[in-house]
Amino acid sequence: MNNKILALKYRPRFFDQVIGQDFCVQSLQNSINLNKLHNAYLFSGTRGVGKTTIARIFAKSLLCKEGISGIPCGKCDSCLSIDNNNNLDLIEIDAASRTKVEDTRTLMENVQYAPTSSRFKIYLIDEVHMLSTKSFNALLKTVEEPPEHVKFLLATTDPDKLPETVISRCLHFKLEAISHAILSDHIKHTLTKENIAFETNTPEIIAEAAKGSARDSMSILEQCISYGNGNLIEKDISNLLGIIDEKVVDEIIVNLHQNNIVDIKNILETKEINNYAKLLDKLIERVFQISIARTIKNNDNLPDIFLKGSIKLEDLQLWYSMLLQAKEDFDKVTSKPDHLLMILLRITLFTEYPPGHSERVSSDGQDEIINNQNEKKENIAIKKKDKTKDIEHKTTRYVSLDSWESFVNDQDLQGLMLDLSQNSSLYKKEETSVLVIDSSKKNTYPQKCIDDFIEIITKNFDISSNNIIIEYQDQILTLYKKSISENIKSKEDMYDSIKDNNLVKEIENVFDAKIDKDNISKL
Repeated sequence: MNNKILALKYRPRFFDQVIGQDFCVQSLQNSINLNKLHNAYLFSGTRGVGKTTIARIFAKSLLCKEGISGIPCGKCDSCLSIDNNNNLDLIEIDAASRTKVEDTRTLMENVQYAPTSSRFKIYLIDEVHMLSTKSFNALLKTVEEPPEHVKFLLATTDPDKLPETVISRCLHFKLEAISHAILSDHIKHTLTKENIAFETNTPEIIAEAAKGSARDSMSILEQCISYGNGNLIEKDISNLLGIIDEKVVDEIIVNLHQNNIVDIKNILETKEINNYAKLLDKLIERVFQISIARTIKNNDNLPDIFLKGSIKLEDLQLWYSMLLQAKEDFDKVTSKPDHLLMILLRITLFTEYPPGHSERVSSDGQDEIINNQNEKKENIAIKKKDKTKDIEHKTTRYVSLDSWESFVNDQDLQGLMLDLSQNSSLYKKEETSVLVIDSSKKNTYPQKCIDDFIEIITKNFDISSNNIIIEYQDQILTLYKKSISENIKSKEDMYDSIKDNNLVKEIENVFDAKIDKDNISKL
């Protein structure tokens, strides 16, 4: 029995065994068959996608005793020694542990010597981006014009750290993350060869956890085989890998829309969730899918519940932004469930809908959110639009900034509502009044905050709440902008009053100083 770990046991030894990198493999085989060999090749990509593996197979094709071929024999001394990592003419270097310029210079001094027993001497430098700047400079000239018997194969996970002068001297192959379907088939093939029993969806779960890495898929698979004692059960593997059930994600989003933080708390406490970071990622992904599906009118295999238009697109944008921002502090908090709950609570506060905006009904055993007021709101909006057109020619009466300031000062406003009053203004028409809010604050105020403020306005200005509409505009004159303008003017007046003062001028001359106009203040 072969006791090698799966990642090594099933590591490709020929080009036709490489998965998910058809473009790179085809290009290399064609260059070999056409005898168009470059001095240096650069392979870049994320971990476990085949950079070093492809480089070794390419070296095997060049050093095979049967001749240069896209399909090496795999049986000669040269091929076998490469498989066993002891070929004297394939020099593998780990740049992460040999970053000093002295190491590179020693290496370059040996380049001139002929290969031991093959037609080429091949240098395979892994994680080449770890070399120092001086090492790259020492390497440059040799990579550009090496002896005829020398080839360079460079591999890196971070090509952006390589100098452009190095990249320009190489044929650069950018290896992509391996697709979910290809990884899943690779895992099924491996399980079959190993005679391991598995449930139908298990390979897909492991492929999802591998995130495009063939090596990671084999490492995770080995862990799953050990955990399942040779029998891979879908539920057990999901728990082991922290896979989040999409139904849980959808339940949370539905309750977000209903502002139901109690049910969200129950979901986080009662469901089998063992990786809250992955749950956060899944929520971000789901909000993205809903937003795109709603925008391009494509269901994208989403439940109908998210495609009926009940969740506002602007709210989805706000949710996405808040969830994405929550990731920054996720690793720092002591309690991830509590942190996630607070983020979801914040979302409900900033996207609060009026009570009774939706109700839950059952259809074919599934709960759906149906917005019963959509049609009514559309009709009201149409009527208001027509009404606005009818009165456009009539007189508009603006509430002066002084009157608005007096109104605000008379109210006991705090927090967001005070900020709203400082960044809005009101003008009255004969039949419809408009609360104009600065567009830079469009996603700042919860709906309840705006509704409560409108209620205060209606009492003080004798307006019916049904006759107030909300608009967001740029460059409106508000109390906040007025205070900034007055502050600037005050500082300019104070500056003008002291700039010609003899004592101040003397201080400026002695200390070679200047008056900081922005920091002038009254004592």
